[in-house]
Amino acid sequence: MGGRTIVTSPRGHEMIVDWAVGEEMTSRILAELPYSRPDVIDRPGVYPPSVDSALLSRAVVGELKGAPPNQSVVELCAGSGIASIYAALTGAVVCAVDDRAEAVRAVAANAAANGVDVVAVQADVRVWMPVQPVDLLVANPPYVPAPHDTLDGHAWDAGPDGRAVLNVIVDRAPEILSAEGVLLLVFSDIAGVAEVVDRLATNGLAGSVVDEARLQFGPVTSERAGWLAERGLIEPGQTEERVVVVRAVRAAAV
Repeated sequence: MGGRTIVTSPRGHEMIVDWAVGEEMTSRILAELPYSRPDVIDRPGVYPPSVDSALLSRAVVGELKGAPPNQSVVELCAGSGIASIYAALTGAVVCAVDDRAEAVRAVAANAAANGVDVVAVQADVRVWMPVQPVDLLVANPPYVPAPHDTLDGHAWDAGPDGRAVLNVIVDRAPEILSAEGVLLLVFSDIAGVAEVVDRLATNGLAGSVVDEARLQFGPVTSERAGWLAERGLIEPGQTEERVVVVRAVRAAAV
């Protein structure tokens, strides 16, 4: 994705300094939070935290601030687990789920590096179920539209419309969430905000955008700009995207 610089943190761990695209914005968002920026160990094949990760982390902290202790939190498509780390810092009981062993190892290492407890589970989000319904379900899933013949990019490629994984999470959220549970999703508007909100409604969830940021396309999206424009997913010549956080609850709870 973007260039990264690795340095040794005060805790003796390798830490990503230049986190993918939008490092300045990422740093600004995380600096607003009432916790020190976590050490995140670089792991090959694991999506590095970027603006979307920072937006999701800010939403997680905001959701848990003032909540009763020991809130149950699940992060799907956890990657580095940064949102899980922030949830754990608030005192929540956290489980991070990813289908790749590299990501599960990264979550475990990053949680340990930051002195928090996060249960890391390797599982397919299409079938995984928690033992008990959860209070807060969060996800930064793959959301970059990709041609069918794409060979790499498991951490970001999400089918021709960018919603291959988003749709799965939206469809499964009602069975994972508690009666008053909250879903937080972060993704690009290229994947279709209205389409995601409509699908939430079909599943009995009321969703709305609660945070957003505009940023320049990263290398992957820039490389696919022509293809995306041909499919009508972006305007010809477009070079920016809008990354949003959508919050959803059961429609009856609104």
